Amino acid sequence: MKRGKKIYFIMLIGILILTSCASASTPEMYAPPTPVIGHLPTIFDINIDSPASSMRMNDSRPNIIVILTDDQPFHTVNYMPAVKEQLMAGGVVFENGFVTTPLCCPSRVSILSGQYAHNHKVYTDRMPLGGAPKFDDTTGLSIWLQAAGYRTAYFGKYLNGYEELSPQGVVPPGWDEWKAFLGKNLSNDDTGSAQYFFDFSMSENGKEVPYPRSKENFSTDVITNDALTFIRDERDTPFFLMLGYYNPHSPYLSAPRHKEAFRAGSDYWDWIQYRPPNFNEEDIRDKPDYIGDLSPLSPEEIDTAHKQILRSLLSVDDGVASILTALQKAGLDKNTIIVYVSDNGLTLGDHRFGVAKNCPYEACVKIPFIVYAPGYYAPRTDTHIVANIDLAPTIAEWAGVSAPGAVDGISMVPILMDPSSTWRKDILFEHWPTEEGVGSMVPEFFSIRTMEWKYTEYKTGEVELYDLVNDPYELQNIAGKKAYKEIQSELAVKLQILKTE
Repeated sequence: MKRGKKIYFIMLIGILILTSCASASTPEMYAPPTPVIGHLPTIFDINIDSPASSMRMNDSRPNIIVILTDDQPFHTVNYMPAVKEQLMAGGVVFENGFVTTPLCCPSRVSILSGQYAHNHKVYTDRMPLGGAPKFDDTTGLSIWLQAAGYRTAYFGKYLNGYEELSPQGVVPPGWDEWKAFLGKNLSNDDTGSAQYFFDFSMSENGKEVPYPRSKENFSTDVITNDALTFIRDERDTPFFLMLGYYNPHSPYLSAPRHKEAFRAGSDYWDWIQYRPPNFNEEDIRDKPDYIGDLSPLSPEEIDTAHKQILRSLLSVDDGVASILTALQKAGLDKNTIIVYVSDNGLTLGDHRFGVAKNCPYEACVKIPFIVYAPGYYAPRTDTHIVANIDLAPTIAEWAGVSAPGAVDGISMVPILMDPSSTWRKDILFEHWPTEEGVGSMVPEFFSIRTMEWKYTEYKTGEVELYDLVNDPYELQNIAGKKAYKEIQSELAVKLQILKTE
């Protein structure tokens, strides 16, 4: 080969390699569709014969509603008409909203306490490491607001293991109205947690009330109607209402009216397969050993679960639409703040995880995080790093009370008012192995996430480092690479500091 041709050939190979590397490091982002075509939510109506009193309207304290879903994948809000077209269009949508522990009970306690799990000590969903009996409920958010003159209510799922508290159905401190799911012994034919969708019972202010299986007694709708009644009855008093919808937790049940949604041939619905670049990730040589022990679900199984989850969320969307309608009837639509979040994210095949949580990857820790307050904050998409631990101090500031010094979170009020306000640069994620399931396979880990990087240390000694700017799907673990030695060392030091805060 002549020298000139040889040089040209070498240059061509170099260009091809660089092009290949660039495309591999910046994969095409998964873009959920604009899926809803002409669908109108089902609105549960309630008669409100008069709007809130002038005395209430002259009170500057806002009403506060927290809508909490269970195991909701981040992108699925795009399939919820009322959430997307009203809450998101009219609210502050945090693109980087996270949970600090990607598991139900620890995350819910972090919401109520404003603390990291390593401080509130509820590490898992069950005793001896977690569950409701581990939570010191004498220090929670509801107590602060009740003392400030707010009427408080909790409807729906509370904490895993709530039925283990004594006496059964006890009302935790700080709640004026209480209607929470009670677990019960399951028959051999019942699987998963179907008991929280149909044929369930609730502690209603301490008294067990059964809800036999019927179309009208779908739990999501029961919770929604309880919320509407509370709004009507308490419209003349500042109130704090928290709704713990069980949707879309497995077994992903939906209201009978939504059984045909997202099925082939059904009208008004578009659906697109969830296929991010890390879907059932093939090359896991750079991943921790436990990833190789996972049993990936087939694409068909993931698609089925995805559609079931979307179907299940439609009744929550109906709840959102119904609440917004009731607030408008009561004249409270401009002085009520609604926060929409989930207790953790959920994988849908990401990194071979099947349909699961408990991982340090984005699908597990990132959640829908919306603050809808049309009378207070201009609508926008916000990129600040916020987390479940920030809700308690934020709600406290809205209510005009001071959060205790033990709170780890930060009030979001400054950045809600002014996006240029000084804010945190990083957040901590932490996990302890669960008693069973995929979470039992994931070793204890601690992660630090910034806008650009995520660094994770496992109890096994394994580490992960991801460049989230060029590798948002966490495909290339660059821990230990010479070029990233300095940033890895810097993040390791910061992680140790966060673990002690």
